[in-house]
Parts: sequence; C-alpha cells; structure tokens
Amino acid sequence: MKIDLISIISLCLFLIISCGGQEYTEEGIVEIVEKTDSLLAKLAGQKYDWASATGYSAVMAYYPEPDIIFINENLTYRKPGNSFNRYYFKNGSLIYFIEKKLMYLQESKSKLRKELSSLTLYLDPDGDIISYNKILNNQLVHLNDSELAEILSHAEELRKLVSDK
Repeated sequence: MKIDLISIISLCLFLIISCGGQEYTEEGIVEIVEKTDSLLAKLAGQKYDWASATGYSAVMAYYPEPDIIFINENLTYRKPGNSFNRYYFKNGSLIYFIEKKLMYLQESKSKLRKELSSLTLYLDPDGDIISYNKILNNQLVHLNDSELAEILSHAEELRKLVSDK
C-alpha cells in the first residue's frame, strides 16, 4: 500500500514537472515565436547600433510582452559579408535564433567565392541546444561549439544593449 502511494505521488510529480517545462520543447518555442510574430505588426521597434572589431549592425528591438524581447539585426562584417539575424528571448534567455548569412571568401588575389549559410537554432533557458538546422552552400553541416559560443555571446551583448531601454 505504501509503495502504491509513493508510486502515485512520484508519477504526479513527474507529470507536473514535465508539463511545466513543455514550453521549452521545439513545439513550445514555435508557439512562442508565432505569438510574438503576430504581435510585432502592432508594435513600434526601438533602433540601436552595435559595433565591434569584427562588424557593425543596425538592430531593431521589440517588446511584445514583459518577458519577451525580439531583436532583428542586419549585421555587416568587416570582411565582405552580411547576415540577417532574428533573436527571440524569453525571461532574459535566448530561446530561438535564425541567421541568414552571405560571406565572400578570398580564394586568390582576384577571385572571391560566395558562401551562403542559414541556421535555425532552438535553445532551452540554460543555453543548451534542443535542436538546430545549419545549411552551408546547400549542404547540411554540423554546428561546432565555437560557433555556438560566438552566437550566444553576441546574443547576450545585444540583449544587454536593448534591455537598457
């Protein structure tokens, strides 16, 4: 009898905990993103500028709900190239990131090669990857740890920039 009661309580606690974190599944994040996107048309964004040794960007930030920040960034690299990035933050944590990047790489003194990439990234509040899809020149490729660290670092810089509104 005690074992049955302990089992039932354990099962209830497991269901409560797992349902509470359901929002940080890929499907839960998609719902947050879709809801945020539906609110953006009615909002006026705030413009910010960001710059570093590697590039500079024009940033538009939107605050559709008290715990949500959406950032749209047009990043120009010091090397020839651009990327268009979208960041979705919930409660201060990056949960969704989209990047479309076009870089020109020097093959020789007179020849440049285009490199086109896209990345979609789903993250939990701790910064751990739920799932991602990275395509480089029409090939599915792996996202390495240094790329992820760079994305998270830059996202945090932008979040801090736009949070001081």
